[in-house]
Amino acid sequence: MALIDRIKFEGSPNEIVWKYPSDEISTAGQLVVEENQEAIFFKEGKALDTFGPGTHTLKTGNIPILEALVNLPFGGKTPFTAEAYYVNKAIFAMKWGTNTPIPLEDPKYKIVLNIRAFGDYKFRIKDSRSFLLNVVKGGNRTTNESVDEFLKPNIVRGIGDFIAEVILNNNTSVVEINKFRDESSTAGKVKLAPEFEKYGIDLTEFNVSSVNFDQNDPNYQRIQKIITDKFEIDMLGDKYQQKKMFDIGQAAAENEGQGGGAMGAGMGMGMGMNMGQMMGNMMNQGGGQGGGAPAANDPAARIAKLKGLLDQGLINAEEFEAKKKEILSSL
Repeated sequence: MALIDRIKFEGSPNEIVWKYPSDEISTAGQLVVEENQEAIFFKEGKALDTFGPGTHTLKTGNIPILEALVNLPFGGKTPFTAEAYYVNKAIFAMKWGTNTPIPLEDPKYKIVLNIRAFGDYKFRIKDSRSFLLNVVKGGNRTTNESVDEFLKPNIVRGIGDFIAEVILNNNTSVVEINKFRDESSTAGKVKLAPEFEKYGIDLTEFNVSSVNFDQNDPNYQRIQKIITDKFEIDMLGDKYQQKKMFDIGQAAAENEGQGGGAMGAGMGMGMGMNMGQMMGNMMNQGGGQGGGAPAANDPAARIAKLKGLLDQGLINAEEFEAKKKEILSSL
């Protein structure tokens, strides 16, 4: 094989590492390194001399490590064997996402949810030697896609940790994490940057675009109900208990009754009247000197009585609905 007098990068733009196809090199030849590139000679699996952008003449004296290893004589186009690797040090932009849901315990409600997260990141090769020795390990070509596949498991492993950190710092729930995307992005970069650096890679940017939940997950629905109830408590204050008892009374009135017929009617009427009495007592206690309405006039009790009449066949369904609407409209 003829000696190589000129070595230059001939790979594609998406290749991060490209190995020159021949290892028969001549001193006094030229090594061309473009911007955002670095060239490194390897011999027997060891990273030797490194060259930055520019045109370099391969002569004894500017390849000291290689020269010492192969004992090159001075003068002439002395042949030597070595592998020349080009490393692309441009910034590459990639997307990331979780292929399968990740279980994460909500630190506020102690309920486990399955989450999926998505975003993007940017990286560049910071330490060519470390990258070649720890990631490439002798391959002829390495693309940005293959490096992305190598890095994504590190991202997925760290998602649960940095999202939980943001949730705790803001005293919030997992389901509200999308309100803190900027903080999640920053926490993600802080968490992942040291992992990337182990391989000679600089994580220049990391972004969380969304965290998704299965809307049909019973645990997700439990948390949503807790949040809704808390909102009602905060908005209604003392009236919240009255509303809940009215809801229970109305549900009892609409319940067909497990025993059916008169028994169901009796249960519905009894529950409705009890609810009405409890609501009346609460209103009397909170109403001051004006007092409250008697239990018999309580809407829940009246609806319960109507339901009993309906179950006994004393009124029809249309009469029941009409009277119920009349009672509810007076609230």
